[in-house]
Amino acid sequence: MTAKRSKKGVASMTGYGRAAGETPSGLVIVEVRSLNHRYLDMGVRAPRGAMVVDPDIRSLVRKRVSRGKVEVFVNLEERPREYAVDTQRALEIAKSLEVVARTLGDTVRLEHLLMSGEIFPQGESEIGEDSLSAIVQTADKALKSMVEHRLREGASLAEDLTGRIEGLAKLVEKVFEAAPRVTERIRQNMQRFLEDLDLGENVDPTRLEIEIAMAAQKSDIAEEITRLRTHIDAFQAAVADGGVVGRRLDFLIQEIQREINTIGSKSGLPEISEIVVQFKTDLEKVREQVQNIE
Repeated sequence: MTAKRSKKGVASMTGYGRAAGETPSGLVIVEVRSLNHRYLDMGVRAPRGAMVVDPDIRSLVRKRVSRGKVEVFVNLEERPREYAVDTQRALEIAKSLEVVARTLGDTVRLEHLLMSGEIFPQGESEIGEDSLSAIVQTADKALKSMVEHRLREGASLAEDLTGRIEGLAKLVEKVFEAAPRVTERIRQNMQRFLEDLDLGENVDPTRLEIEIAMAAQKSDIAEEITRLRTHIDAFQAAVADGGVVGRRLDFLIQEIQREINTIGSKSGLPEISEIVVQFKTDLEKVREQVQNIE
């Protein structure tokens, strides 16, 4: 079974996006980085005057991302502000400093006034609403760019996973083909055991067949093979459907692992044991790739 490419697409949890925009306060540059994480973990770094946009940016992240460690960096290159000297305030400070200077036997100089930092009106300390709105819009563009990057990487992951899971499906069919030989091996082992005991004609053929049938029933892996096929089909369908499928794929891998472990423990056929070892090795590679999927 070959999975068809999804319209939604599978998204990788790793991605990068960047956007720049003009605001009344200056140029804003927003960078977004996304890394693997079991759940959604967000971090927003912005200039002190722009931290008020933190909730808005987090809301945008939640709308576009469900899993991954997402870091948003906001850099605002503010335009230089024009400063005017508050002459009246400077005179008041100078008079106060002169009182102290006379007490200490010193004089008041210009650098003393400049060090006070209170003779330059600072104006509006907070960034204006228009600038804040522009920052959020730029962050949204950066997030969109990051999501597109995740989808491009996800397409490559989906293609790789499709090939690997098809390889696992072929191994299951090899197990299915070898399964009938399990009963024959049980028969041979039991007959060899009886020959070693040198029981000769004392063995009841009917009883022997019953024992062989009971042993074969304990080693039957038909149900495990059926469930493996079902889980693999579900895995392929999830990749083909796209969207947020990482957790579902995690669950299906656990179920596939459980069935192949049971097959390995129930079947004593060396041929099947070799296939099981190869299956587990290939399944681990699938598991590693799924860790990158949202």
